[in-house]
Amino acid sequence: MIGVVCLSPAIDVTYQVNNPVLGEVNRIDSIAQRPGGKGLNVARILKQLGANPVLYAPLGGTSGDWIRQELDKLEIQSVITPIAATTRQAITIFSDQVTVFNEPATFVTDQELALLGESVGHFQVLVVSGSIPKSISPSAFTAFLESLDSKCDQLVVDTSGEHLLAASQVADYLKPNLEELLAATGLIKDAALEEIRKHGAKVILSMAQDGVALYGTRTTTARAPMQIGNPTGAGDALVAGFSSVLATTGPDLDSEIAALRFGCALSAASVRSSIAGEFDDQDLSDLLNQIEVT
Repeated sequence: MIGVVCLSPAIDVTYQVNNPVLGEVNRIDSIAQRPGGKGLNVARILKQLGANPVLYAPLGGTSGDWIRQELDKLEIQSVITPIAATTRQAITIFSDQVTVFNEPATFVTDQELALLGESVGHFQVLVVSGSIPKSISPSAFTAFLESLDSKCDQLVVDTSGEHLLAASQVADYLKPNLEELLAATGLIKDAALEEIRKHGAKVILSMAQDGVALYGTRTTTARAPMQIGNPTGAGDALVAGFSSVLATTGPDLDSEIAALRFGCALSAASVRSSIAGEFDDQDLSDLLNQIEVT
């Protein structure tokens, strides 16, 4: 089984707008609203894959109530930790380009974080995905991950900044993109990888059109054909795809390569969807045959 921890859930609102102009009144052609945040996107994709994940998230206020109701409709098993703060929103404007406005991660107290950690069960793979509230210090995040590490066989973390460095002390797999890796370490690529791997973590590094690379016992790269569409959520699809294979196999090299190939194909398929956290089964099937692994 796969567990997913999302410390920064949100209501994802997508506006489709024809040629928006900054500083002018723009008419919205359509609106889509989904429960979101990186971890929720991962859980939704896993659900579509048939993996039946268990989602752990802090939710508060009317927006948190709405997300809880939508999770029930999606039949995603969830364990919710109630919090005092109101859960945030994230706005995506989808036109010929994609523009995203993310509210800061919602405040989570030390006590609320502890309660959430205590609620997590044991899993083959446990994914912690998304931005970390500023109320959670890097040291507190490391301690939180240490408590989770004892509850899973493999711990996969996708976050950024100083919390990415904190996660490198505990995680089995880290999933930054190249920009996040360089920003977190302040180093050039090779030195940054050495720094973030010094505690033994393997790194799944997404590099946009250059594909995705797994730095472990060896370096493996997977690349899909160039996709035109909405890249929002492509990293979440990568994490979901990789984790879904890892949970049914193990952390050996052949399984990691298979997980990387599947994650890369699923990520590319998600770009074809205008809504983050969705993909078409036929797109995924077609792309699986087009992934180049070296």
